Amino acid sequence: MENINELWLKFNEYSNKLALALGRSSNIVAEYAEYLVHQHYGGELLNVSNSSADIKTPNEKLLQVKSRKIKNTPSTPLSVIGSWNFHFLIVILFDENGTIKEALEVPVDVAKEYGKRNSHQNGWIITTSKEFLIDGRITNLTAILSKVRIRLE
Repeated sequence: MENINELWLKFNEYSNKLALALGRSSNIVAEYAEYLVHQHYGGELLNVSNSSADIKTPNEKLLQVKSRKIKNTPSTPLSVIGSWNFHFLIVILFDENGTIKEALEVPVDVAKEYGKRNSHQNGWIITTSKEFLIDGRITNLTAILSKVRIRLE
């Protein structure tokens, strides 16, 4: 088995390579999710500083992308939603190996129903509860996004 120091150095080497290849921020899980969604929907990948949406589709729909890497249970709080100024929330849950476990397209009105106000973070938090994951108004994109391959230039 490799020692901890070697693993740490390899982890950082590949994290840095991914951050450079994705070219936006060092939040690798979020950036990878946004690129997968962008590859599927097309359109414009918005600036990292845009607080309302991450992607504008060719038909002018705004997408907010939230993602998490999870171990056992798919129930996890997503990062804070600062505003509801988007059309769809796209949620991607990766398993511990980086494979897509769940990918969902959530209409903003449905997302609002699950959002809990968090005054400390000045926004809303959605937890991917069992009820959320099986809500019939949510489109499951797992099979579709699992087939997306990113072509880096």
